[in-house]
Amino acid sequence: MTPELMIKACTFYTGHLVKTHFCIWRDIAIPLINEENILAEKMEKAIEYDNFRLQKYVFRLWHSYAAGQKKLLTEALLRIRKMCHHYKLIITLTKWRDKARYEYKKREDELMLKHELQLRKWRSKVKVAAKEEPIPPEHSLSKASLLGGIPECDISLLPERAVSQIFYYLTLRELVICGQVCHSWMLMTQASSLWNSIDFSKVKNIITDKYIVSTLQRWRLNVLRLNFRGCLLRSKTLRSVSLCRNLQELNVSDCPTLTDESMRYISEGCAGVLYLNLSNTTITNRTMRLLPRYFPNLQNLSLAYCRKFTDKGLRYLNLGNGCHKLIYLDLSGCTQITDSAMEMLSAKCHYLHILDISGCVLLTDQMLEDLQMGCKQLRILKMQYCRLISKEAARRMSSMVQQQEYNPNDPPLWFGYDYEGKPLTKQEITPLKEDEEITVTDSIYSGEEEVV
Repeated sequence: MTPELMIKACTFYTGHLVKTHFCIWRDIAIPLINEENILAEKMEKAIEYDNFRLQKYVFRLWHSYAAGQKKLLTEALLRIRKMCHHYKLIITLTKWRDKARYEYKKREDELMLKHELQLRKWRSKVKVAAKEEPIPPEHSLSKASLLGGIPECDISLLPERAVSQIFYYLTLRELVICGQVCHSWMLMTQASSLWNSIDFSKVKNIITDKYIVSTLQRWRLNVLRLNFRGCLLRSKTLRSVSLCRNLQELNVSDCPTLTDESMRYISEGCAGVLYLNLSNTTITNRTMRLLPRYFPNLQNLSLAYCRKFTDKGLRYLNLGNGCHKLIYLDLSGCTQITDSAMEMLSAKCHYLHILDISGCVLLTDQMLEDLQMGCKQLRILKMQYCRLISKEAARRMSSMVQQQEYNPNDPPLWFGYDYEGKPLTKQEITPLKEDEEITVTDSIYSGEEEVV
């Protein structure tokens, strides 16, 4: 270390010591000036800050309380306004209803008076015409005799309820023809009540698929009953039935084009069906599996002469919630059904009232025992041409039901199958003669009668 650095270090150390000791001496020697004033200022600042925080806290509480009260007052005011508006609407609607009833009654009275006057005028003309020229009995209802009275009786002047009742008895074809008469008649045929029930079976030879689809699309919310019996329709047309969400009754019996795929679309769209007729169709177990899933409220089911499904398909009716509300079940002509399927069915369908198993040649006495145990509410039982069911079992069953039809004979050849359920050829099937009658022995008897 050089002497210069040593001198610098000593000088710095000496200066630091002097400064430190001088500051300490100054603090001790010189008393504090105005210490009380400084403390007073600090105390004032502390008090002022504390008061500010207290005011801020109190203001927040007051603000939240005021906001809550304002919200309650606003809600109360809105409720009062709604009540006032509601009462105003009630008063307005009541006055409008009274006035509408008065006008409707007045119009009804005027129409009735007008109709009576027209009827009296027509009767007077008929009497005058009858006095002037006697009409023979065979021509009493001819066009000439009524020519003077018909033009004056306008059906469009009748009340809407009377017009609907008149058009209710017309078929679909006649209804369409009436709609083409004039504009007023067309408006009368567009009443929604006339399209609650549509029967396409009576016009199946002249109606087109396009018209069926357009009709269902237009009246899909009003249709409650549909009848397609014997109609030869395309799959797309059958799928359009799913548009009728409020459908309650559906008859697709004898439809050769009905498939499981079509029934899937119908089932998904029409879950409220209560009556379903699938007689003489080609449905399989796939359709039988859809019924309990989409039709839990089904009450009437007809599967007559449907020979494509098996015992497994009939057991599907009891899956999950199942079709346990069935009241009417028609299995006539289902030659593939055995006792095992009927055992499962009778164990679940406790509300069954009517059962038709005519032509089910594989059913035995065991089936009747299962019915006695499970179907306590059974009232009508039809067992025509069930050769494996004994007369003793049928007699015991007759005491449990109100009406029973039983015939142990083999099914006739015109049924299309033999006593074993095997289909017959065209040569083996003999058609009925015109003078030949079908006789059924011991067809209906009660519990007091004996089976011969």
